[in-house]
Amino acid sequence: MQAKWTVRILAIVVAIFAVFMLVPRQASVVTEAKVPSGWAFTLPEGDARAGHETFMRMQCYTCHTIDLVGNGLPPESGGIGPKLTFEYAQLPNEYLAESIIKAHSEVAAPDYQRKEGIGGMGNYNDFLTVKELTDLVAFLKARQELAVK
Repeated sequence: MQAKWTVRILAIVVAIFAVFMLVPRQASVVTEAKVPSGWAFTLPEGDARAGHETFMRMQCYTCHTIDLVGNGLPPESGGIGPKLTFEYAQLPNEYLAESIIKAHSEVAAPDYQRKEGIGGMGNYNDFLTVKELTDLVAFLKARQELAVK
């Protein structure tokens, strides 16, 4: 009889232990979301040739003058937006990406005249994928090498 009670008590203890172990527990309660120290956004690498295709398909040359050997651009292209000179290749990838998806109050091209204090770049967020954006940035960064090839 004593063995029956020992087995029952042991079964109850094991059941309580199992329930206790299976109940989700939080080690600590987070009261506020925090950005990790040293965190920074970096743009993934893009494909410059695919960026050139996106540039042409979206007709970015309609507003931007760009120097590319053998680019096949219409002679009346550009003149509205900043000239995309080879100096743009010196700008950080993230700045170039932001320039494409957000009108800046400060534009990198010193000769560009802004209207109403901001750049006139339209909002292309609904038309560009992240891949197309990273490819466009890669194109702007590497087009000097592309022009030579």
